[in-house]
Amino acid sequence: MTTSIIMVTYNQLAMTKRAIASIRKHTAASSYELIVVDNASADGTADWLAEQPDVQLLRQSGNVGFPAACNIGAARATGDYVLLLNNDTVVTPRWLEQLTLAIESDERVGAVGPITNYAGYGQMIETSYRTMDEMQRFAEAYNVSSPDRWEERMKLIGFCLMIKRSAWEAAGPLDESYGIGNYEDDDWCMSARLAGFRLLLCRDTFIHHEGSASFRLVKETYRKALMTNEKTFMNKWGFHPQISVNVREDLLRPLRGLKPGMSVLEVGCGCGATLLELRNRYGIVRLFGCEGEPAAAKVAELVAEKVWTRNEDVEIPTGASGFDAVVLNDILTVPAQLSVLRHIHGWLRPGGIVATSAPNRLFVDYVKAYLKPLNPISRDAMLSRAELEHRLKQAGFGEIEIEAIVAEGAAKRDVDALFQLTGEANRDDYAAVYYVARAVKGRGGVGGKSAGIGLAGGRGESAPISGGPGDRASEGGGSGGQAHEVGGSGGQAARIGGPDVQAPAGNPPTNSTKAMVTELSYLPKAQEDVPFTGERLVLSSAVAGSHPDVLAEHVYRYRLARAYCVGKQVLDAACGAGYGARMLKDGGAASVTGVDIDAAAIALAGRDYGGEGVSFQTGNVLQLAFVDASFDVVVSFETIEHVPDGSAWLREAARVLRPGGRLIISTPNREVTNPDRLFGQQVRNPYHCFEYSIGEFIGELSVLYDIEGMFGQTFVGPHGHVAPEWPDIAAAVGGDTTMAGFNPDIIRFYAPASLSRVKNARPAYVIALCRKR
Repeated sequence: MTTSIIMVTYNQLAMTKRAIASIRKHTAASSYELIVVDNASADGTADWLAEQPDVQLLRQSGNVGFPAACNIGAARATGDYVLLLNNDTVVTPRWLEQLTLAIESDERVGAVGPITNYAGYGQMIETSYRTMDEMQRFAEAYNVSSPDRWEERMKLIGFCLMIKRSAWEAAGPLDESYGIGNYEDDDWCMSARLAGFRLLLCRDTFIHHEGSASFRLVKETYRKALMTNEKTFMNKWGFHPQISVNVREDLLRPLRGLKPGMSVLEVGCGCGATLLELRNRYGIVRLFGCEGEPAAAKVAELVAEKVWTRNEDVEIPTGASGFDAVVLNDILTVPAQLSVLRHIHGWLRPGGIVATSAPNRLFVDYVKAYLKPLNPISRDAMLSRAELEHRLKQAGFGEIEIEAIVAEGAAKRDVDALFQLTGEANRDDYAAVYYVARAVKGRGGVGGKSAGIGLAGGRGESAPISGGPGDRASEGGGSGGQAHEVGGSGGQAARIGGPDVQAPAGNPPTNSTKAMVTELSYLPKAQEDVPFTGERLVLSSAVAGSHPDVLAEHVYRYRLARAYCVGKQVLDAACGAGYGARMLKDGGAASVTGVDIDAAAIALAGRDYGGEGVSFQTGNVLQLAFVDASFDVVVSFETIEHVPDGSAWLREAARVLRPGGRLIISTPNREVTNPDRLFGQQVRNPYHCFEYSIGEFIGELSVLYDIEGMFGQTFVGPHGHVAPEWPDIAAAVGGDTTMAGFNPDIIRFYAPASLSRVKNARPAYVIALCRKR
């Protein structure tokens, strides 16, 4: 058996040499042929490849794009397997032998892939190596063939994708409508699965991946292709390439104890990714699904025995008294209504489990939103822990266990204030964004084999899977027959930015609502459909109403940065939701690139804030996919404390900065946030790897940068919080000092000011303005 390794190149000669050297070192010469398709490189890559006796070079007269180039190479291939390998990879001991073992393990296996240090969709592991020698030593110990570490996947990432010849012929070549590339691997994997093939992730095999290096010299076109190709995928397949294949890890935890032969129904199953993960963990379990989007349901049928879609009755498995478990994959829209839970109770066998989730009504941000004169949160949109437990008991469930999913960075002082005010709940309940519940069916309850559970369609509409008026139960004096919508949305709150303004559902647009929106329209478009978990700030009416201090801190940072970005090419590193990149572009930057490790956040950022001169891409700030000296300014707010090595991030930022370029960076000040901890000790925020004191931060920066200015935010003095004076704020952020829609006497407590101007107070956050030496 031979493997045809297909590599596509576009410049990056040094990286290509490194990749090919690793193939030669770690792969038996008789086991492969190496075909390289060069997309008209201009750096001597093609000339060097032409001199290599073991390389079949296919020169292109222009850049035909990654999918087309792969297809050209595959058409030349003579091997039993086609292996698409990026030129920014470094292969490792036994890599090909172990992938071959996996792909030959079953005739139904159509493709396999390894794990790496840089990839999405669960194909990445944490590593600590710093050099390629250290990486190879790591891989030598790691790469031990172990079939019990293979798992079936909904898709594999294409940086290293080994494909069986029969699967390539059945699924067809890569779809060249994806142009320069991205999402063509998602697309091909869907085709392969629908052709009857399985995809295996080999967790026993590791290779190194630099990340998007093949596209660095065409990065502007590449970034635009991200947004275009996402739309191409959705138009072709009828569902989102990320959301519909999401694995709900939080809802898998309550299903402990499943055994082979047991049956599980997932409501809102998408393409069946969570069901597939259940099979990986628990072996041969009987899987069933409900899904309102027919195209996604068709893919889920490859995993489940049966998938019910719109207007279909759910039926109890043959020979069973009920399902062993039901998962309500509600995407945290609204909690399951009592009527729905009673129907679920009827679907379960005695002792069966339901796993569900519900937004927490007592989460500190939501409580503050409820206190607004115009409450942006719709009625019954969330439950407290006690209410969720009570609802499950009303539906006939017992043995209830509830897990709190706590928000990173929930304001401790607000949590403490609520706890002192009420004294009735656990302190942690005020920091929990949502709850995940496990409950067990007891004796009795409402029977029945189908329920009026709405399945959201492609445009957000809901349609019942059966159930007439006689099947519905009224809850707590409210209206009966309320459908549980999977992936739907509740009432919309008034929006922050942009012209599309709506008042809360069920309320007329009052003058005060209009005034609020007008006052906040200076901010970029709001993301009303994106939940605020505390990890990343999003612009929304709920956040503006419940957490104005956090919103003000973030907006002020970008206001400070704007003056230094006018006419510049800017990188917003760890850009989160993306509103900051839009602010910088609107403030005069020539172009802004946002990078974040969260692919879902990047997808939404591109949707809401992308456009001419603003682009977004997934990436790791420690391994940025840009050539040296790519940017005039790097903006990095509240990032460095999240990486394991702050100095490594500062070096990477310096690498992509042009000579004399600026770094604008912020971080918490440990002297205020964790005054009792030393550097390197665990701080209170579990997501922070460390926190600097101001002196330590300056020392770290001074290795590579000249510091031009130091600013603070949220100052604390001997007697409490200290607000900078307006002239001091103006000196930091320019003339745009206040924030319309917020009390100026309060908002200035969160505005930045130079450390040279504020005395007898220490900042909770520090912002450094630096210039690369």
